[in-house]
Amino acid sequence: MRWILMAIVASLLTASSASAQTSGDEGAITAWLQSFDRAFVAKDLDKLASFYHPDVTIFEGGGVNNGWADYRDHHIGPELKGFENLQFEHRNIVVHVLDGGRVAYVTSEYALKARANGRDVDSGGLETLVLVKTADGWRIRHSHTSARRRAAAGGR
Repeated sequence: MRWILMAIVASLLTASSASAQTSGDEGAITAWLQSFDRAFVAKDLDKLASFYHPDVTIFEGGGVNNGWADYRDHHIGPELKGFENLQFEHRNIVVHVLDGGRVAYVTSEYALKARANGRDVDSGGLETLVLVKTADGWRIRHSHTSARRRAAAGGR
């Protein structure tokens, strides 16, 4: 009986420790994503590079970018250059840590406001990120965004 009680206590302590680690990872990932937002608003491509795995895949606006260099050179780099008065943030962030804290996925909403090509941009939508934990910290391995629906012509 004593052996069973010790096994139960050990299991509870292990589960409690894993839960605390997961909870800590969730908070750290949320803070990490807020740091991403600041780098995005600063248009700091070097800092943004530190958030992405080199072999990241990005699904955005019906297009696909394979790898950080492709995304930087053919999508986010030119896009950021064209933005003035940029505002960007993630909201309603939900973090799911998996595989003993080595992998996570994040669901969130994003909001972007800026001026580009003489027009005001007010965009936002949903995002799912797949993260991997590397020796250098969390990195985005896959990103999929979906812009919110635009109002139909005529205000419907």
